[in-house]
Amino acid sequence: MDPYNSLYLRVRPTESIRAKKVAARASAHKDLNEVTPQNNPTTSGYFDDPFIFRQGRRYLRDSTVTYPLPVDVTELHRQNLSTMALMEVYGSPFCSPLLRRSPPKKVLEMACGSAFWSSACYDYLKQRGYTDVSFTGLDIVKLAPDLAQLGMNWRFVQHDLRCLPLPFQDQEFDFIFVKDTVLCAKQIDLKINPLSELKKYLKPGGVIEVWESDLLIRCLLPCSFPLESEAGKEQSTATYDIGPETSFAKAQNRFLHEYDVWAEKALDRQGFTATPCALMGLAFSSEPDSFDEIGSRRVAIPFGEIRWEREQPFTVLSDQQKIDFQKSETSEPLTLTPYQVALRRGALEAVLGLIEGLEPMLMMESGKKQDEWDHWWAGLNTDLLERNGTLNGECLETGAWWARKRN
Repeated sequence: MDPYNSLYLRVRPTESIRAKKVAARASAHKDLNEVTPQNNPTTSGYFDDPFIFRQGRRYLRDSTVTYPLPVDVTELHRQNLSTMALMEVYGSPFCSPLLRRSPPKKVLEMACGSAFWSSACYDYLKQRGYTDVSFTGLDIVKLAPDLAQLGMNWRFVQHDLRCLPLPFQDQEFDFIFVKDTVLCAKQIDLKINPLSELKKYLKPGGVIEVWESDLLIRCLLPCSFPLESEAGKEQSTATYDIGPETSFAKAQNRFLHEYDVWAEKALDRQGFTATPCALMGLAFSSEPDSFDEIGSRRVAIPFGEIRWEREQPFTVLSDQQKIDFQKSETSEPLTLTPYQVALRRGALEAVLGLIEGLEPMLMMESGKKQDEWDHWWAGLNTDLLERNGTLNGECLETGAWWARKRN
C-alpha cells in the first residue's frame, strides 16, 4: 500500500473539531444533555433516531448504552485509520493461518461500525480469486454504507450486543471477526463469556478472530528485530513483536502519563478494562473443549522514532530516574523509511483521536475546567506532533487472537 496515498496523508481534522466544539459552546442556548421528548429513548423510537449531539460531537443517546466514544465521522475515520494500520502490520485482514489455507464463505463482523474491515477483507479475498464470500455486519446503529452497491454480498443487522441471543442461526458463519469491542459493553452487562455466545453461530471448523488494543500507553524498552529470514512484516514495518522477553516501562511523556492515570481510573469506575490484551489469551484458553488451534500475535507500534533505535549507547530519561541501556555490539542503528514513519504516525494519530473522543470522561476525571482542558490538549498535540515527544519509546500495544471451533 502506498503510504503517500494512505496512512501518510490521513491527518485528523483536529482544528475543525475543536472549532466546532467552541462554536457549540458559544451558541448553545440549552444543555444538549437535557432529556427532552426528542432525545428520550422512552418517548421516541431509539433505532429511528439514535443520536444526540454534545459540544459538537455525535453520541448514542440511549442512556443505558455505556459506550463512551462518539459515533461521528471523525471517530469513524479514527477507527478506519487504526484498522488500516493494523492490516499493514499483520499483512492482511486476518492473522489465522487456517484462513490463508481455506478462505471463509460466510463472514460476520461484530460491532462493524463503518464496515471498513469487511470492505477491506472483501477486496483482499477478491484479489486472490475468492469472490463467493458473503459478509454480515452487526452493530447497535447503522453507520456502514450499503456495501452491496459496491458489488459485495453484504447485509447489515441492527442489534444490541447486550441482548441475547443474537439474531442468527446456529452454525451460520465460518468466520467471525471482532475488533475493538472492549468499550462496547461493560463486563457486568454481559450475561456470559462473549466467546461462549459467539461459538454458537460458528460452524464446526470455523474460525473466530479478535483484535484488541490496550487503551493505556507504555514505553517499549530496548529490543532488537529478529533475523531478516525470520522477521517478515515485523522488520518491514519497523514494529516489534511482543513476547515473554519484551519489557515495558510507564509512559515517560508527561502528557501521556497523565492520560494513563485519568483513563485507568475513569474506565475502571465505569466497569471497563483499559488493558484488554492481557485478558484475551485467558478468554480463549478458558474454552479448551470448544476451540483448538489457538494462536495469537501481539505487536508494539512505536509512535515515532525512538532514541535507543539510533543511539549507541542510549538513555531513557524521566523526572524520577535515568536508566542506561547498552545495546548489543551486533545491533545496527535503525533508519526509518517514509513508509515506516507513516505507519507509526498513523498509530499516533489513532491514539490522539481516542484521547479526544474520551474527552468528557477524561476531563471529569482530571478535574479540569474546559479552558484548562483545552490548554492541556494543545500542549499534548504540540509535544507529540511537533516536538517528538515519544522519543522514549511510547507505543501502541495491540494484538490478534484466533481459534478454530472443534468439530
